[in-house]
Amino acid sequence: MEGKTLDKKTRNLILLLFLIGVFMGSLDTGIIGPVLPSIEQSFHLTSRESSWIFTLFVISFMIGSPVMAKFSDFYGRKKVFILDVILFGIGSCLIASSLSIEAIFLGRIVQGFGCGGIFPVAGAFVGDAFPLEERGKALGILGSVFGISAIGGPLVGAALIPYGWNWCFTINIPIAIFLIAFAFYILPEIEDDRKMKIDYLGIIVLSLLAISLAYGLNQIDSSNFTNSFLSINVLPFLLMFIILIPIFLKIEKRAEESIVPIHMLKNREIRIACVETLCYGMIYSSAIFVPSLVILSMGLNEQYASLMLIPILGANAVAAPILGKILDSAGSRKIMAVGTMMLAIGLFAIAVYPSNLIFFIIAGCMIGVGLVTIIGAPLRYIVLTEAKPYERGAGQAIVNMLSSAGQLIGGAFIGGIIASFAGILGYKISLFLATIVAIIAFAFTLRLKSRDEQIATMKANQ
Repeated sequence: MEGKTLDKKTRNLILLLFLIGVFMGSLDTGIIGPVLPSIEQSFHLTSRESSWIFTLFVISFMIGSPVMAKFSDFYGRKKVFILDVILFGIGSCLIASSLSIEAIFLGRIVQGFGCGGIFPVAGAFVGDAFPLEERGKALGILGSVFGISAIGGPLVGAALIPYGWNWCFTINIPIAIFLIAFAFYILPEIEDDRKMKIDYLGIIVLSLLAISLAYGLNQIDSSNFTNSFLSINVLPFLLMFIILIPIFLKIEKRAEESIVPIHMLKNREIRIACVETLCYGMIYSSAIFVPSLVILSMGLNEQYASLMLIPILGANAVAAPILGKILDSAGSRKIMAVGTMMLAIGLFAIAVYPSNLIFFIIAGCMIGVGLVTIIGAPLRYIVLTEAKPYERGAGQAIVNMLSSAGQLIGGAFIGGIIASFAGILGYKISLFLATIVAIIAFAFTLRLKSRDEQIATMKANQ
């Protein structure tokens, strides 16, 4: 898919469009945390039942990412982006007007499917329309949204809940309408001349993979990890997930137009990017438990303990656009090597000195910067560099899928570790394990291409 030459003003307006779209989707992920207690109370749910509000979103997100990204590679970024926003808006309407928990579940499925395509389309468009020397900066700006929304989501949720939890989803509707109108006006029409043959079998098996993994992990009881892991509600589904992986790979290799471009994994850079993405998911799962660690180590209440995530998320949001700008001159390898080492040091420092406030803040900032070097612009830059123009969306979707899978797996096992050890010890062990994962990520970054090699590859793939 070849992009049209666009002037700088138009490119910046389009970047603003995608920035708002990505912010809308990621903000909704942050809002769900403070909203869950209100929904549980309204529909008399247990915490296990309400967790499906999050799990169903993740499942449909993992399926929607490759499907929508593939469609965008064939039918154009404009049509698919608008479709993604429409789906997200419809899902928000279903949730905001719901009179039953089933309607909320359906709304989260529709939301997740639409949201799954928004970032791959945005990232792919950067490769289509931005010159080589500006792609890192553009990806960095898009990446900064995740840190901002992670802080803003809970704050927006807390502000709107007094008016009713429905308003936390109603707010998406006018934003979606604005994005649809803006996209019709500003996005160029670019389509591929090839005819797409939809990989229905691949979509079905991918859906079974996502459902098996998410359901099995969701049923794990962290307070009784071993027994629940071996139970009929968990182990058969995880085994099904493992069995389906080679079947899915075989189907995709044979498919004329595979929904997930398996052949891209032959590329060493893409394989390294996949490893880094899984590492991110595992490490991010450790960071989620930081407020609980602070409650034990510093004796803070839940409200103040949650504020201890601000150094991580704030550094993430600030560093993303800066690193994106540096990326255009330094390349992915240098930035990711420094970032993953900072990440390992920060995780180790908190594990060793969890009760020192100043030390905690400094280490948190290091973790925030480190995380954004893994999942932010540097990694997505690698995928844009290695992917052909007609596979940019599909390449970006691989990052989304593996990130979600890593977070699901990491969250389940780290939760099990924490529950298996009394007091603060479980948190320390999980952070030590996350440190090891960060060191593994660092080792893989050293095998990435240099900046000059990246430029040469990018020019060859234009």
